[in-house]
Amino acid sequence: MIKKNLKYFERKLTAQLQNLLAGHDCNLNDLKTPDEHLTDPVDQAAYATERNFSHHLCSRNNSVIKEIEQALQDIENGDYGICDRCNEDIPIKRLKARPMARYCISCKSQLENEQMLTDS
Repeated sequence: MIKKNLKYFERKLTAQLQNLLAGHDCNLNDLKTPDEHLTDPVDQAAYATERNFSHHLCSRNNSVIKEIEQALQDIENGDYGICDRCNEDIPIKRLKARPMARYCISCKSQLENEQMLTDS
């Protein structure tokens, strides 16, 4: 990949990471702590629903942060934009849509199909 494209993706990934980290004020341990002062079952259910949703968002954000950090590490190592499965270049269009992509479309589709088969 040419240096100009690498700089573009590095800036894009860094900006995404900074945005996620700026709004990343969740602590998964705090979310797991039940609120014992709620005695009404409706309040308890609402609290549990909110806690579960917050937990899901925090987990998702943590996953995306790790993906971005790995992509930035790949840029540093000279491995960015190369499919982890077939070792072919990942098309620029795909990287523009998902800068932290680790697989080309073909390999990602194969992995998803394999995953569906094992989940069945």
